Amino acid sequence: MKIVYPKPEDILFHEGPHFTVEWYYTDAGHLPALEYYRRMAEIDQHKLKLIVKYMADNPHGTQLPMSMYRIEDRANKIFAFKPRAERFFNFTTEGSTVIITNAYHKHSQQMTKQDLEELRTAGRYRQDFLRRIKEGTYYEA
Repeated sequence: MKIVYPKPEDILFHEGPHFTVEWYYTDAGHLPALEYYRRMAEIDQHKLKLIVKYMADNPHGTQLPMSMYRIEDRANKIFAFKPRAERFFNFTTEGSTVIITNAYHKHSQQMTKQDLEELRTAGRYRQDFLRRIKEGTYYEA
């Protein structure tokens, strides 16, 4: 399968002095979280931008409130940005890059089966990212 590389400006969400935040993309060039983001209301987009900017602009170890950012899957090191009722799953690479994989609208206080499937998808995307990085095929040469 031939990998479709999105434009670099489509992948980059925010570049701060401490972290770079990017949208994950599939082999086919789809950016699931960015596609979800573009369908959101402007107020929700703005809230996510503020959370991401705060994280990327502050040094490692700066804690965001759990109401904005928390770990969702310790085994796979998947976190979630939490702008209002939206959840954006992500993970951090060794090079201080945060990769936002996918997103969903929170359905209730507890994660539903649908929400848990989105979390599993984030874990699969993380594994795919790590495999493609190791192969040298994630970023265009």
